[in-house]
Amino acid sequence: MRKIGRPNIQDAPPWYPYYFDLAQGDDLIDALHRSKQEMLDLTISIPPELGDYKYAEDKWTIKQVFIHLADDERYYAYKAFCYSRRIDVYLEVPQGEAYNKDFNAHNRALNDIVEELSTIRDATISLFSSMTDEMLDFKGFPHEPIYTARSLGWMAVGHNIHHCNQLKKLYLSLR
Repeated sequence: MRKIGRPNIQDAPPWYPYYFDLAQGDDLIDALHRSKQEMLDLTISIPPELGDYKYAEDKWTIKQVFIHLADDERYYAYKAFCYSRRIDVYLEVPQGEAYNKDFNAHNRALNDIVEELSTIRDATISLFSSMTDEMLDFKGFPHEPIYTARSLGWMAVGHNIHHCNQLKKLYLSLR
């Protein structure tokens, strides 16, 4: 199987390199698999009754963090799909307080959310595994910021790692 190398930082918004740096290695598919396993290993250490725990009043619960990861993984994959197929869509996620923090998490079990996220990651891996270099690196739309499918794939990895690190540091170490 061929490797999908690291992205060009010029093919992504200025906030992406932080996330790119979190992702280790030089193959996207391997990095997607590794970050999925790290996420699954982390979830094993979280007792289900901690799903509604948040480390501060204005922060997400653990379940909300995992739902956020699932939502953003879908977003990165869909946007990468569109770029790889040269479908011109302008999709930007609202930032800050405009982003819904409820996610219906209180009605869901942590293990169900994690299973959903795992399934989404498998679909992301399948999507990127089928892309050619031309599909991965297309950036012909006039929108700002610039993206490529490759940069969105590496963002999915780094974003997952970022939030897993935050869960370890801010949620689980303080308990």
